[in-house]
Amino acid sequence: MESDASVVAEPVAAESVVAGTEPSRLEMIARRGSQHVVDWALAVGSGCLAGVLTGFVALPLVRWGLVPSTVALWVTAIVLVGGAFVADVLIQVWVPLRRGGITPGMLVLGLRVETLRGGHPRARDFFLRWLLFTVDGLLLGLVAVVGIAVTDRRQRLGDVVARTVVVRTS
Repeated sequence: MESDASVVAEPVAAESVVAGTEPSRLEMIARRGSQHVVDWALAVGSGCLAGVLTGFVALPLVRWGLVPSTVALWVTAIVLVGGAFVADVLIQVWVPLRRGGITPGMLVLGLRVETLRGGHPRARDFFLRWLLFTVDGLLLGLVAVVGIAVTDRRQRLGDVVARTVVVRTS
């Protein structure tokens, strides 16, 4: 006799079970795209804030002759890019790990990341999703849009590799 343990049920959002409908492919593409824009804007905004603050600190140092202007410019640029990078890692990996699979953009748009079995993803899963967004983001996100449109569970490549799925929460 075969065991039923090998059968994996498809995750469906809680409201989909209640309402008896699943979100359309176009709706999920729009929600996930909007979610990425919100998260990206938050990360870039944090990097810009760090760069501006660094510039405010570097400006007097340049005026006093303690630091050459090219060094101050390079440091400011590096802090801006590095701050955005660190903020993106925190938003895509650390925040959902601590908040039940929800990034700030997902919170706004009513989405959550789950494993294929319906549990909470691990840090490795969030890291894989974040790392593979470099592939999903190619051609201004067209790779992710095609992945979400053609897969049954509406997964992008990062979701497929990490064995996660994004579901609606509201």
